[in-house]
Amino acid sequence: MVDECRKQLLSQILGHRVALRRYLSKFTSGAEEVDDLVQEAYVRVCAMPEGQVVESPRALIFRIARNLAVDRARQVSAQATDAVADFEPLHVSSPEATPEERVDADRRFESFCAVVEELPPICRRVFVLRKVYQLSHEEIAEVLGMAHSTIEKHVAKGLMRCRDRLRELGLLDELEREARRKRPDGKSR
Repeated sequence: MVDECRKQLLSQILGHRVALRRYLSKFTSGAEEVDDLVQEAYVRVCAMPEGQVVESPRALIFRIARNLAVDRARQVSAQATDAVADFEPLHVSSPEATPEERVDADRRFESFCAVVEELPPICRRVFVLRKVYQLSHEEIAEVLGMAHSTIEKHVAKGLMRCRDRLRELGLLDELEREARRKRPDGKSR
């Protein structure tokens, strides 16, 4: 009697195979995965305790299959996050600066701009044209009507004043340490 009930249940469930495959295709990535889930759902039905009363075989197989699909999705998700956690020992990092590095770079840039602003007007103008806009001495001479030697003196004066002022602010030492850290030999230039 029990065997007969199980056979009847399985035959009713097998009658829903096409609809079950269509239903599972919404939750999975391919036909092979759908076939695996359908087969696993049938195995679960066969593993049910003998004598268990099933009011709706269709609802039972769809519920089992859906739960299997959800479990599989959770496993895939967990594996994906586990793989991401494994990147740390590989010392993989983003080439982008961290937010702290960006804030620090902005602070240093603003300090540099303030130091350049402190230069005498003519010196500042020559310095900015040469170091910021990267004009040649010839181009600066043409724009400002100055001799090359005067341009060189203003650029040198601007460099020395900026260096001294940035060192007073403690920013130059910080930049030099950072440059040494980035060099493979660890020596300063």
